[in-house]
Amino acid sequence: MTRVGKQSKFTLSKFLGVVFMPLLAGALLGYTAAYFLYSGLINNIEQECLSQVDIEYGHPITLDCFFTQIPPNTKFITNVDMIDTGMLASYDIAIDCGGHVVHSVLNVVDRTAPTANPVPQHMYSGTAPEPKTLVKDVWDMTDVCCTYNDGEPDLTKGGKYDVKVRLTDTSGNYSIIDVPFTVIKDTTAPVIMGACDFDVMIGSESVDYIDDIIVTDDYCENPILVVDNSQVNLHVVGDYPVTYTASDDVGNQSSVTITLHVVIIDNAEMTSAETQAYVEEAYAMAEEILDDILWYEDTEVEKAMKIFYWVHNNISFMLSTPQYDNWAVAAINTFTKRYSSCYGTWACCKAMLDVAGIENLCVVRERSNSWDNWHYWCLVKLNGEWWHCDAQKYFNDYTPKAYFCFMMTDYEIIHAPTNHDFDEDAYPERSTDSVQSYINVYQGTIDSDFPYI
Repeated sequence: MTRVGKQSKFTLSKFLGVVFMPLLAGALLGYTAAYFLYSGLINNIEQECLSQVDIEYGHPITLDCFFTQIPPNTKFITNVDMIDTGMLASYDIAIDCGGHVVHSVLNVVDRTAPTANPVPQHMYSGTAPEPKTLVKDVWDMTDVCCTYNDGEPDLTKGGKYDVKVRLTDTSGNYSIIDVPFTVIKDTTAPVIMGACDFDVMIGSESVDYIDDIIVTDDYCENPILVVDNSQVNLHVVGDYPVTYTASDDVGNQSSVTITLHVVIIDNAEMTSAETQAYVEEAYAMAEEILDDILWYEDTEVEKAMKIFYWVHNNISFMLSTPQYDNWAVAAINTFTKRYSSCYGTWACCKAMLDVAGIENLCVVRERSNSWDNWHYWCLVKLNGEWWHCDAQKYFNDYTPKAYFCFMMTDYEIIHAPTNHDFDEDAYPERSTDSVQSYINVYQGTIDSDFPYI
């Protein structure tokens, strides 16, 4: 007998218990595992990414700047190629880490100190130079300020030592540069050589005061020489002090004073004290005469005409009468005796012109040989120009009446009676326009239509 077993019946509860529940449990377990795995990965990415990143200006921007360890499939979202790392600034940087976006702040900073090369100094003791002049080839991405690291150095003593110069940029970075100094303590003044007394001809246009003068100094290559000739009057015979002062780079000075003799002829000699007394007496005698012949409203041309007209009519000619070593003595003698040679005549004219305030010079004949006589006359500045004036009595072929030379050009004085040859280069430039048609030397008058400037 065959025994038939009882057949199992499929039910929903049985299916859920046997099939679905295990699958659901597995799925939940897998999701949970995946969630924790992803969360751990994200946390790891967040931990690896730096929230703040500082880079030196000029440094390239790469991913390794932002991570301690770069996650897989990481790339920049922000276009870092557009960021100028030569500018100090901050930027927000977005990064894609395999689909997860992280942000970091990029700071371009300056931590590099300036660089420069020292400029060795060789100087005299004194004030310290500006710090910026002590360095060269200064380099930094920002402006640099140069200062003395230990305050302004004392350079009043000689010696060799280093001076520290601090270079500081706008970010506060700094470097110290040692600048070698060689300081010379110079207390020796320059030496002036070749300064000695000398003579010049009265009426000379200029004087070479520094001919044969040599100035030396122990350190300064080009000491400065200043000549004080403020007391010299080349139109008045006398002795005048001339002072030479030499200075070096640090102000050391030395001075030498010599005597300049303004003389009538090259070998004339005189004493300054005596000359001054004579000059004062000559001027006093001239002023007494001018008080009688000049009027307040007279022009300078009219004053000069009256002066030469008076001398022409009141001083007789007599050869070799005055002293030729002092014009003032000659003027005094001529004013007193009322006769003289051309030198005394000129001296009287000079004294009166000086007192009248009319600029004048002495012109001396240029002798062609040693036996020629000297001759002296005036060069007078009238109406803005220089003219020849000679009060000596002369005669011409047209009239037996004596006349004198007044306001003549070079051409006219050369063609006047007697020899008026002179060194044209030794005197100021003279007028070339004749005014003789406006002048009456016989009456001592000037026409009313004289062409005044």
